[in-house]
Amino acid sequence: MTPARAGWRPLPFWRDSHPSAVLAGMVAVLIGWAGPNVLIFAVAQAADLPSGVAISWLWAHAVFAGVTGLLLSLRTRMPILSTWSTPGIAFLVTALPGVPFPEAVGAFVLSGVLVFALGAFAPLTRALQAIPAPLAAALNAAILLPFAFRALQALGEAPALVGTMIAAFFLLRQPAPRWAVAGVLAAGVGASAALGLWHPAPVSLALTRPEFVWPAFSLHATLNLALPLTVLAFTGQFVPGFGVLRANGYAPAPGPILRACGVASVGAAFFGCHNLTLGALLANIVSGPEAHPQARQRYAAAVWAGALNILVGLFAGTFLQLMGILPPQALAALAGLALLSATGSSLHAAFQGAAAGSLAAPVVLAVTLSGVAPLGIGAAFWGILAGLAVYALERRGKVSSAPVKEKAA
Repeated sequence: MTPARAGWRPLPFWRDSHPSAVLAGMVAVLIGWAGPNVLIFAVAQAADLPSGVAISWLWAHAVFAGVTGLLLSLRTRMPILSTWSTPGIAFLVTALPGVPFPEAVGAFVLSGVLVFALGAFAPLTRALQAIPAPLAAALNAAILLPFAFRALQALGEAPALVGTMIAAFFLLRQPAPRWAVAGVLAAGVGASAALGLWHPAPVSLALTRPEFVWPAFSLHATLNLALPLTVLAFTGQFVPGFGVLRANGYAPAPGPILRACGVASVGAAFFGCHNLTLGALLANIVSGPEAHPQARQRYAAAVWAGALNILVGLFAGTFLQLMGILPPQALAALAGLALLSATGSSLHAAFQGAAAGSLAAPVVLAVTLSGVAPLGIGAAFWGILAGLAVYALERRGKVSSAPVKEKAA
């Protein structure tokens, strides 16, 4: 695949769009809301926050992240998704209780400012661009493989439902590959209904009313929330996010994306939302071949994802009710099958592009999949760090073992 490059030449979005791009955007939003988004209620429950705060948190994430990804994709002509920091959610489950919410919002604001500052630090952005392509691909594969594993676990839990979805995927993949994921979704809905596994309930259509929170600043919240959230956003989202884009053939400048996410994070914080970052997992859905026949036009899928995310965010409460209809096994199967092609491509790029006998890519895979998190920093960061260390050692060994030519007498 030829890497896409940023450009300012006006290309009509409607001409570049494609039905498969709309579908890819829809699937990205659906999977995003089926996974990390609903975890925010675990944070709200742990911190004893009202349900209105949690809904406002979801609203701010969807609207601000949707606008950010939409604008970045249109500007760069690359499929760039913005989302919130998933490691940040896991951290807040234990860190937020006991902190007054206005002080937490103040920490969210400060973390957004810090992310913006990181985007203005040139050595950091150059280091992100210098990650070798095979290692970026290995990191991407390690991020994606657990979703394939979860789909297989779902098959054991609901064999008839998930088996139907898997059959639909492979039956459609050869004659109509770009519609295979749509077939999986339709099969999942139909099989859930036929097997009595879904949970129909009254759904009320209503706009979500966000709650503005005036921030308060404290040293305690700065040290215990703002700084850890910034580290988690960078190591757990931005590093793998840029790796995903690189693995799929795109090389955006990191600085503008970091700065845009920093600004969006500050805006979203006033409505109770923590860091907005670069999407990693979901980026595969809008940047792979299923999103658009042409690599240079796949940005349209990310634009659709951003627009749909905004729409869903405006009706966050209604959409959460709809999400409760499908069983979790159907959503797990949809995610695993939608990402299966990207998983295979990443594995191929990781090992096809590596030097013969190199262990750098396997080390990235092993460390990232292990889930180790020293110092509270996610395994994805340690995986790419370990891979880079092995890569540097191997290159140094090649240089030192190269034969020295004798000088002519």
